[in-house]
Amino acid sequence: TVRHQPQTSAASSMPMRLSQAGSLGHRACRVARFRIVRCSSAVSKPVATDAQSATAKQEAGNKPETGLILDLGIPTLLPEWRKMFAPSTVVTDVTAGITVGCVAVPLSLAIAVASGVPPEVGLVSAAVAGVAGGLMGGTTLAITGPAAAISLLVCEAVQTHGLGTLPFITLACGGLQLAMGVARGGGITKYVPESVIAGFTTGIGVMILAGQLPKALDLTLPAGLNTVEVVQAVGANIFKINPAAFALTIGVIGTMHVIPKIHPKIPSALVAVGGATATTKLLGLSATSIGALPSGLSAFTLSMPTLPPVESLPALGGTILLIYAMTSAETLLSCTALDRLRPTSYKHNPDQELIGQGVANITSAAFMGMPVTAVIARSSLNIKLKANSRLPALVQSAFVFGSLALYSDVISAVPLSALAGVLISSGAGMLQPAELKSCLADDKYNIGPYLVTTGGMLTMGMAEGIVLGCASSAAKHLVQQRLLAGGGDWVVQAAESRLKDPPPSPDTRKEA
Repeated sequence: TVRHQPQTSAASSMPMRLSQAGSLGHRACRVARFRIVRCSSAVSKPVATDAQSATAKQEAGNKPETGLILDLGIPTLLPEWRKMFAPSTVVTDVTAGITVGCVAVPLSLAIAVASGVPPEVGLVSAAVAGVAGGLMGGTTLAITGPAAAISLLVCEAVQTHGLGTLPFITLACGGLQLAMGVARGGGITKYVPESVIAGFTTGIGVMILAGQLPKALDLTLPAGLNTVEVVQAVGANIFKINPAAFALTIGVIGTMHVIPKIHPKIPSALVAVGGATATTKLLGLSATSIGALPSGLSAFTLSMPTLPPVESLPALGGTILLIYAMTSAETLLSCTALDRLRPTSYKHNPDQELIGQGVANITSAAFMGMPVTAVIARSSLNIKLKANSRLPALVQSAFVFGSLALYSDVISAVPLSALAGVLISSGAGMLQPAELKSCLADDKYNIGPYLVTTGGMLTMGMAEGIVLGCASSAAKHLVQQRLLAGGGDWVVQAAESRLKDPPPSPDTRKEA
């Protein structure tokens, strides 16, 4: 039955039609089970779904934070510190820390010797900086200590400015890292060309191999030789080598190569160096050892680095900036790789990592130590050992501290050729950097800056090689931009012609 309704004007009938539409909309929404916030007589507005809300929150969370980190990120680190003492993971973390400490002791000794500083400086730096970097760093499972990639930079600085200026260099490097982290400058390393970093890694590996040859053969060569000159000098004195030292080096390299294949959790460096030391004592081999070390707590002396003369500051500034740049790049690249190996609940934060490394270097300088970084070898071992928190970083520091404080007499008997074998194994691992594969995959012409960086480092020096590598990378980029700008129309026309022309048939391909 259709009821008769009085005729009304179009304007007066509009509210009635909208009301009917709204009523129908209500019924349709109830049938379809749509969520309605408000449905007036004219408009119905649906609520955003859960997926849309999650997307909005994620977009809001991805916005970069601004402002200085004046609290040094401590509020965000407090939950991390509480996790260190969780009963379910403390046993695993302590075991991982002890194993990493077994690797840290021989590596720190070897890196200190390669850096031209007393062996105890490497152990002191690993012990005190490991605590600061482990607590304040931006990566949960990273281990802080002396790095082989920075050892030659330190050696060059010591030879140029003297051993007494090293604590000041370490302090200045840490201050720059702390300031950059507070200012949220952790993302600056993405502007460093990947080809230059790959060339730097390869160049350091070759320089470590060449630099350790005299110690492996127990030869004495003049200081200040570049890599090519070192190889030439070793070849000229090849008949003056010490067979016992050479045999110890080969034994250490072979042990470090075989043991990880037997069981990856065995500290191969400690076993290799310990075996070489025991063999030297038992057989009475004539190999040069580390020598006497400070005993007890005398090695851990808290003091303020002395300020060098004002006239030497300009030359010292370039050294500080170079070590700061390389330690920061080494740290952030290592932590990024670790985050990919095993992500943790605490998201990797490059700004916090710079803060942590800055505090670690300042702490190292306070104990007359050397520059430190987040080291990839010890950190990746920490991940393999199923570590869960920051506790292994503290345990390995305690292990290094106890080794120097309680067993300095045993450490003093370690042959230098055994430590050379440790560094040769580490340097060989740098000759196949993963960065080279990725940067060549992005652009095959990255091989140019890579070779320029490596060649410059080997023939002229590290600073010169890095500068030349950055310059060649910038030149390559400019040339590619010019070619694209000049040939852009040709590229578009060629692409359009390929789209217009049909692909050849199989018969045509065979004829071609």
